[in-house]
Formats: sequence, structure tokens, C-alpha cells
Amino acid sequence: MLTLKGLVIRESDRGEASKSISILTAERGIVNVFIRGGKKSSKNASPSALFAYSVFCLEEKKNVSQQVYYLNSCESVKLFYNIRLDAVKMALGMYFCELLGYIATEETVSDEVLRLALNTLYSLDTDRMDMELLRAVFEFRLLCETGFRPALLGCAECMKSESDMMYLDIASGSMLCQNCYEDKGEQNIVEADRTMLYTIRFVALAEYDRLFSFKLSPKYLSQLTSFTSRFMRYHVRGELKTLRFYKMLK
Repeated sequence: MLTLKGLVIRESDRGEASKSISILTAERGIVNVFIRGGKKSSKNASPSALFAYSVFCLEEKKNVSQQVYYLNSCESVKLFYNIRLDAVKMALGMYFCELLGYIATEETVSDEVLRLALNTLYSLDTDRMDMELLRAVFEFRLLCETGFRPALLGCAECMKSESDMMYLDIASGSMLCQNCYEDKGEQNIVEADRTMLYTIRFVALAEYDRLFSFKLSPKYLSQLTSFTSRFMRYHVRGELKTLRFYKMLK
């Protein structure tokens, strides 16, 4: 028997009575679990629902090509119930979960990714942060935690830490100061003044106890969301359907 704490990021029907779920865990990344009679069982309904952070007891079975997990029992730790009471929150939460499923992988240590996901859902559940700011923070920090963090400490040429304007290449992740940058009409360049640079660095590097407790003026919120959207579209290669649904509702 295997016991794991995990966040449910996906639910799928399997026949008339059963279902499968995908849970994000610290130790094993994404684990796919089959629940016999899961659509009819009230005992495990809440702890195995979308957004639930629960303790799962799993039976491990091997077939020819892969490890298969079946749910034995589960108990909720946090359900993030308030997200379900608001259609816009629900849509944004579903986007977060779809993005986690797209980027996180199986059999990969994902403790920082899980921590980010839980803090993000808590902020959404408790209205701790403006939803557009929360989306931008989650998008960029998730990519940073999964290997796409740009080189933000200074200019790639002269190593200068900042200038009145810095130029970040979202494709290569490199950054140039205004003295070293030569405009060649590149499509993937983002301009960042000092305030914007500080904001991007903060989202990429801040401790989690500080990450969800800051605010931005409308001007810099617009710039940040524009930057993270471009960064996300480049690395994810498009826009997820749940994000389009969220934008339609908000």
C-alpha cells in the first residue's frame, strides 16, 4: 500500500460508475489513480474531487507497460470549497489545474510545484490577491519552477544588474541593458523599466510567504499580465482552452 498527499488536478469518467483522477504529489509528480465506483461512492467523493488536497492510500499494480494505481481510501486535508461557489474563480482554478497537468510530469520530484499550487489555490479561495495578478504570478512562477526561469540577474553582455530599460528575450531567456541592446526587430523582446524588472525578479525569486502578499498599480499589473501571457504562449505553444473560458467569464 502506498500513501501520498496530493492535489487533485483532473477528474475523468470511466464507464457508468468509475472515474480516474490525476493528483499532483511532491514525491512522484503526477500520479494517475483509478477509482472503482467513484461516481457512486459518497465516502470518497469530496476528498477525490477537483481542487481537493487529500491523503490517498493507493494499491499499486503492474501491467506490461506501466504502474497502475487504484484508490483504497482517501481523507481530505483542504478542499478549497469557496472556489466552487464562484463561476469565475472556478474557471481560473480549472485553468491552473490544466496548466499543472500540461507542465508537471510523472515520476518527478515536484515539491516546489505542489507548494506553488496550494498557495495559489489558497489565495484564490480566500480572495487574498486580485485574480489577474494571481494568474500572472502563477503562470510565470510555475514556468520558473519547471526549468524556464530567465537569466534575470543582469545583462548577458556587460553583467550590469539594471538600467533605465532592460530588454528580455523570452525565447532564449537572456537579458540585455539599454547600452548593449541593438534593436533588430526581434519578435520575442520584452521591454522592462526598473519597476517592471523588480516585479519580474520578485515573482521569479521571492519566498512563498511574500509572493502572494503584494499589490501592483493598474499600469504595472497590465504590463505584468502582458509579459506573462507572452511568456506562457511561447513556452506552452498556445493558449489552453480553460484560459479562454476564464477570459470569457471575467
